[in-house]
Amino acid sequence: MEAYKRWVRRNKDYVHSLESLANGLTWCLPERFSASELGAEAVTAILGVITAINEHIIETTPAPTHEDPPEPSSFPYGLCISTVKDLETLIEVAAEHFYGEAKKWNFVAATEGIK
Repeated sequence: MEAYKRWVRRNKDYVHSLESLANGLTWCLPERFSASELGAEAVTAILGVITAINEHIIETTPAPTHEDPPEPSSFPYGLCISTVKDLETLIEVAAEHFYGEAKKWNFVAATEGIK
């Protein structure tokens, strides 16, 4: 994980370009996904989570000093909320697909409660 963090921190612009490219390519998903929103939402949610993780890594880049490294920060609540937010639409679409319109609201309420 540390190697990935170093790579992301060194290649911020490249990471942002790759994320933009991947988001743009979601418009080119194959026709088999057009029958259901589930495939497109899954891809979008996964890309959103990856983007949130990369942003968190970039934002928590330690300052180059000669002092002792600071203690690790507390639990990354912002990252968790971003992840749940990105997964929220996917959960709603999946719940509607598998459980129907009426029962999806239980999953939506649970997701909102977690958020």
